[in-house]
Amino acid sequence: MSPTISHKDNSRQRRPGTFNHSLDMKSGPLPPGSWDDDHPELVGGEGDKEALLGDIGASDLSKPPRSCRAELSSILLLLFLYVLQGIPLGLAGSIPLILQSKNVSYTDQAFFSFVFWPFSLKLLWAPLVDAVYFRNFGRRKSWLVPTQYILGFFMIYLSTQVDHLLGSTDGRSPDVVALTVTFFLFEFLAATQDIAVDGWALTMLSRENVGYASTCNSVGQTAGYFLGNVLFLALESADFCNKYLRLQPRPRGIVTLSDFLFFWGTVFLITTTLVALLKKENKEVLVGKEETQGITDTYKLLFSIIKMPAVLTFCLLILTAKIGFSAADAVTGLKLVEEGVPKEHLALLAVPMVPLQIILPLIISRYTAGPQPLNIFYKAMPYRLLLGLEYALLVWWTPKVEHQGGFPMYYYVIVLLSYALHQVTLYSMYVSIMAFNAKVSDPLIGGTYMTLLNTVSNLGGNWPSTVALWLVDPLTLRLVRNISTVMAIAGVMLLLRSVRLTSKFTSSSDIPVEFIRRNVKLRGRLRRITENGLEIEHIPITLPVISSWRKEPCGVLLVKLAGVELTEMGKVWLQKELKPSQVLWFQLLGKENSALFCYLLVNKVR
Repeated sequence: MSPTISHKDNSRQRRPGTFNHSLDMKSGPLPPGSWDDDHPELVGGEGDKEALLGDIGASDLSKPPRSCRAELSSILLLLFLYVLQGIPLGLAGSIPLILQSKNVSYTDQAFFSFVFWPFSLKLLWAPLVDAVYFRNFGRRKSWLVPTQYILGFFMIYLSTQVDHLLGSTDGRSPDVVALTVTFFLFEFLAATQDIAVDGWALTMLSRENVGYASTCNSVGQTAGYFLGNVLFLALESADFCNKYLRLQPRPRGIVTLSDFLFFWGTVFLITTTLVALLKKENKEVLVGKEETQGITDTYKLLFSIIKMPAVLTFCLLILTAKIGFSAADAVTGLKLVEEGVPKEHLALLAVPMVPLQIILPLIISRYTAGPQPLNIFYKAMPYRLLLGLEYALLVWWTPKVEHQGGFPMYYYVIVLLSYALHQVTLYSMYVSIMAFNAKVSDPLIGGTYMTLLNTVSNLGGNWPSTVALWLVDPLTLRLVRNISTVMAIAGVMLLLRSVRLTSKFTSSSDIPVEFIRRNVKLRGRLRRITENGLEIEHIPITLPVISSWRKEPCGVLLVKLAGVELTEMGKVWLQKELKPSQVLWFQLLGKENSALFCYLLVNKVR
């Protein structure tokens, strides 16, 4: 899944410096030359070549901004397309619970988890979707329409085979290999549709309203996933239907998986026909902003993005950030079903979460605006890790509260509260990442650019989950304890090694020599500009709970701009360009007496 809202910063650009839409992604030094605007060749420097967002043309600036009401039909269409996209995701997400109720092994569950990998591998064919199309039909419709037609026919055909694959007709064990291959193709088509819709969203809406695309993504996929997962599991359960929806008990639910697939396959065919006939693409945008010369050029553009140091760093962060959540996210629900919790009851617990899942992106997006949308991601991570421990305790506690007639109400209340808190942390990270991705995506290769960043985000969640499921069966309690001990020791050593990064520096003598030798970047808040340089208060890395106990010392660092002799005019320029209490990054280059010589890194927003 992938959502969020991005906001365009309308503040004017910093003249000296590199393009920097977010200090999380990219920053560069102030040029060691003139402070005067009469030397445009000194503005920007090498970093400008790596700007993550394309230039706004003069024609864009001359157009009056459009309100969201003027583009309401396009926003509703995007919302509907993302709802359709959520249906296959929800159906695929319901299969592991069905398999778990049939007592398949966790190794089989791990194998089936490859079904969700197409959304992490779609980067391989995203350039093809960007570059090959029928001009008269529309760049995005050339892929969206046939893909959704194939999805519709595939769902109708699958409705005739799925009961046999699950072993429901002849009492056999589920054919996990065949199910995996089938649903892998299913998700492959959904991923291709996602590429087309993501790319179309960047041009269907004006620049002023493009942030609503990520909101449509979040709300639409959540609604679609709810329909394909929660609603299906509830209506498929004979126990639920007999207890809440029927007067006379029956051995089957109101709908079966085959019925559900047939219905939505028909919906896909009808709605795709309407989109093909009624919705036209913006051809002016197609020619002016999105034209590429072919598949080769698109792949070259893709690799030029991947080779950027900022993108490589970002990808490494996202690929490893979710390792700590993998076991809790992938195994908890299956373990609860294994311990006797009915799968339809677990699915129904998601119903109260739907309003929360729709509202959360709207609320969180207010805090992801500005130059540093990833701040929310960093702050939510430790709390999500703590909730993973709470999930482990919940699984341990579950068999102890089971009664003859099932589980008591207070048990479900605790599970619901745990899930709600988990959703807050999950969506905080999810919205933050998606806001960042939408903020830096270039419309020139909109589908490929946004797909690259979203693909890395998906892959960062999928591979740890697959590994976690695969390890459930072979891991014994003794082995887990040994691994936990080793990891705890490694964590303590890493914490001790990094403790200096959490210390507040109040003078140049506090800063270790290796920090200067390695040109470490530090963050600080501007306090004053003097004839000697900038007085900056260092902002250390904060550790949840621990940092709140520790009293921080007071003091400022004297920072001089490396290679620059600060004149009175330069001082006036700095006072004009830098805001009081502005957060800055400074890269250590050297120190002399009480002064630090640094490159100053500032946001250069568009």
